[in-house]
Amino acid sequence: MPATNLHPVKRLAALVLVLLTLAVPAQAVTIGPSVTGQQAQDGPAIVIDDSEGLPEEEAWTFRFLVPTLMIMVLAMVVGLIVWYQRGVNSRYRVRDAE
Repeated sequence: MPATNLHPVKRLAALVLVLLTLAVPAQAVTIGPSVTGQQAQDGPAIVIDDSEGLPEEEAWTFRFLVPTLMIMVLAMVVGLIVWYQRGVNSRYRVRDAE
């Protein structure tokens, strides 16, 4: 089935699905670091002192992807409402009272 014959809502849903699939960060599927038996027995390689208490930054995915996805979803909802209203208004006409 060619992509040109898809219903506009299905085409939009497919585009959103592709964009969301590409936007998923790779860190979400990574597994923790692998540790061999020898490394586990030796202890930590570097000891880090956390006494400074530096403020922790938000992850880049939260700072950039979340607002972008929210704007995209809002634009899609507004677009679908406008598209639906135009379709309904073109099919049904309200007759003036006589």
